[in-house]
Amino acid sequence: MAAFSILALAAVAQCPDCWLAADGPDIVQSSTGEPVVLRGVGLGYWLLQENYMMHPQGCEGCPDNQWQMKRQYLQEGQSMAQVEAFYANWRSRFITRGDIEDIANMGFNCVRLPMHYELFLTAEQRAMRNAVILGGGSAHDAYKDALAGWVAEGSIAATTDLDGFQHIDDLIEWCAEFGLWISLDMHAAPGSQGVTLGITDGFYPNNLWEYPVFQDVLVEIWDAISDRYRDESRIAMYEFINEPNSVPGGGPAIRDLTQRLITMVRDKGDEHLIGVHGNGYSNVYDNMLPQDFSPNWGLVYHAHRYWIDPQDDAIPNGNPNVINRMVDLVQFRQTHQVPIWVSETGENNNEWMAANIDAMEAAGVGWCHWTWKRHDVFQNAALNRIGGNYPTDGTSAMNTVLAFIHHNQIIPNPDTRVAIGADLPAPGSSGCTSDADNCAPPIGSTISLQGFHGEYVNTNGGNGDMTCDSAQVGPDNLFVLEEAGDGRVTLRGNNGRYVSSNNGVEAMTCDRFDVDAWERFSWVELPDGRVALRADHGQYASSNNGQEAMRCDRDTAFEWESFGATVESPCPCRSVGDVNCDGVVGFSDVLAVLAKWGACPNCFEDVNQDGAVEFSDVLNLLANWGGCPN
Repeated sequence: MAAFSILALAAVAQCPDCWLAADGPDIVQSSTGEPVVLRGVGLGYWLLQENYMMHPQGCEGCPDNQWQMKRQYLQEGQSMAQVEAFYANWRSRFITRGDIEDIANMGFNCVRLPMHYELFLTAEQRAMRNAVILGGGSAHDAYKDALAGWVAEGSIAATTDLDGFQHIDDLIEWCAEFGLWISLDMHAAPGSQGVTLGITDGFYPNNLWEYPVFQDVLVEIWDAISDRYRDESRIAMYEFINEPNSVPGGGPAIRDLTQRLITMVRDKGDEHLIGVHGNGYSNVYDNMLPQDFSPNWGLVYHAHRYWIDPQDDAIPNGNPNVINRMVDLVQFRQTHQVPIWVSETGENNNEWMAANIDAMEAAGVGWCHWTWKRHDVFQNAALNRIGGNYPTDGTSAMNTVLAFIHHNQIIPNPDTRVAIGADLPAPGSSGCTSDADNCAPPIGSTISLQGFHGEYVNTNGGNGDMTCDSAQVGPDNLFVLEEAGDGRVTLRGNNGRYVSSNNGVEAMTCDRFDVDAWERFSWVELPDGRVALRADHGQYASSNNGQEAMRCDRDTAFEWESFGATVESPCPCRSVGDVNCDGVVGFSDVLAVLAKWGACPNCFEDVNQDGAVEFSDVLNLLANWGGCPN
């Protein structure tokens, strides 16, 4: 297993000047010349959904990439505006400051951002691309023509309010706070840079190489990225084209486009490192050697290591320009005096991943684990997994999917963390299992909610503010969980009225006769098996530790916003005298009522729920004597 403690030595939070440069086979800090080994985490699945991440167990007719996922939503009745709104929410929730803080706390010193080129298009331009989803070939021809027109008029990536820039800006802010570098990776290039459309979200394979307009668009986007971030030292490098594969024309075609991009960037004085990606999924560098580029300073060659037999790692491939085996990688680095970064590795068993990192660390080769989080019901090779519904479960699951992708809901994969050397404790719960029912709210059940401090949520009969201060469960602590549509729930109190968030402006109450937006909540399952309630306005319900009235005004779900949900046993006749819920109104119930005689707020023995156990309760009980009515 890798000695992961050395990651702390490469932290950049204290560096006054974070610019990186290439010096022979090393990446170095420009101001000091000290070597820097980049050890990172890929943020895959954030700005681009890959197929296996959406349905890790596979399914018949599953979407094979992001645009096909959009097509499924459209075919299930969503409008394109609704689909785009879903993806905007996905991107705003998937990676947050909390994710970056956790990555830094684990000891990593960089993150890799896989980007989709469409995020650098305007909404109107993206609508033309979306039209291809249902329009097919003719719509694709119209889209290519439109792209050519936009290139000619200079409107590609021309404004700073585009989604792509906003997400990069956010990431720079978070990474600056926690001392991380960033590698910008064009994961889905215009037209698709290969034949694996599940990676590139392409409509057709290899259109990047077959239609010049797509290369023009790529150049325009990187031109705009360079203009915006030319002086940003937190960005370690630009990766112009991720994983070209089965490219018509092979290395020369990739070299020519890469050279065009290098020239463009260097001519404007941009000194960022440039990540070079070869054919064969970033591993084959025929006709792409350092002497094939000019200028060729600041180049970092990339390798992607997946499922390489450890025995083969020491056997040369036979082509010295194929560098995914360690023996060839090290020799290429030494021969050509260029740094190599393994910008993707992982997606394997834990034994392989641990040995793989040991081998890279021994050779002084930086690496980036793929990936931070993805969907699954079991532990997987990501550092974390996402519970709940998969995107491929369709429109009925869209809100649940959005709830579970947030940082607060991720479930660590402890074995993966150990395999890559992160010394973190196992999570308190494995979260969702293969039984989908364990990941869903118990609709139709009567539940109680216990705060983290041990006391129960109390409606107080709908008279005033809700609190979380009951030592035991009584009528005012029971709720019927009802479906509210769009994956949300409502909570109906024992008084027959609904819980309201009051939009976070006032304390929560249980006094609403009808359900509207303020009475709808997302049921969020937390990694430790507890739940949180997120209101329609996006904030969480808080117990306030039982010290104040409950409010729905917390941006994140911590201890006070987590609840233990207990499904209560059915007791249909409690309201007519079956106090002990044994299915019969009888003598034992009389004894229970007499034992509580007098003032008795929030107790089941108060059959008519008037706040006191008295003669009227006995009469109610006697009127229903015998077997519990149906």
